[in-house]
Amino acid sequence: MLAFSLAIALFAVQNTATVQLQFLTWKAQSFPVAILVILSAAAGAALAFLLSLPIQHKRRKQLKQKERELSDLKDAISKH
Repeated sequence: MLAFSLAIALFAVQNTATVQLQFLTWKAQSFPVAILVILSAAAGAALAFLLSLPIQHKRRKQLKQKERELSDLKDAISKH
């Protein structure tokens, strides 16, 4: 992750030109490529994080269930 971040930063520093940017009805006549790259990378990271939240929740729930099962098994063993 650190290497990817450094590569993006290096690319952004080396590409200081400006471009015309258009998205739907929004237009920017002069937009720095470096800012565009950094914003795109940040948006991608945020999207990846948000998409991983349901999986993390599912794993956390599974872990709690397994911990309960383990506790129950330990209780059953200690009673014998």
